[in-house]
Amino acid sequence: MGWFNKSVQGGIDVATALQLLAKGGVLVDVRTLREYEAGHAPGARLVDPKLVADDPWTAVHSDDPLAEPDGVMVFICDTGLRSSMAAKISRDRGYNAEFVANGLRGWREDGQYLIPGPPRNRR
Repeated sequence: MGWFNKSVQGGIDVATALQLLAKGGVLVDVRTLREYEAGHAPGARLVDPKLVADDPWTAVHSDDPLAEPDGVMVFICDTGLRSSMAAKISRDRGYNAEFVANGLRGWREDGQYLIPGPPRNRR
């Protein structure tokens, strides 16, 4: 799957993303580990976009036995490009998925903060 050959259209604004997360949605970061460690949105799960292409549900929720099958996955990356593709793949497979328009650039412009560091292990 070509992750970089599509233009970004659509997406949700940060306020809508925060509302979806407050209702139980999952924020999914589809950047590299290095990018994530440099700064990520609080609570974002780091997921390899190639794994999303293989099986979105397993990539995002494999270690979460309480995950809601109808819950929304909110994808985010730096600019919205990778996350738009991850959301499209997920929607095409029947999952409830959105992406943050303008990615983390839009996140920061909205006044939200990023935190550095590695992904936390979920237990």
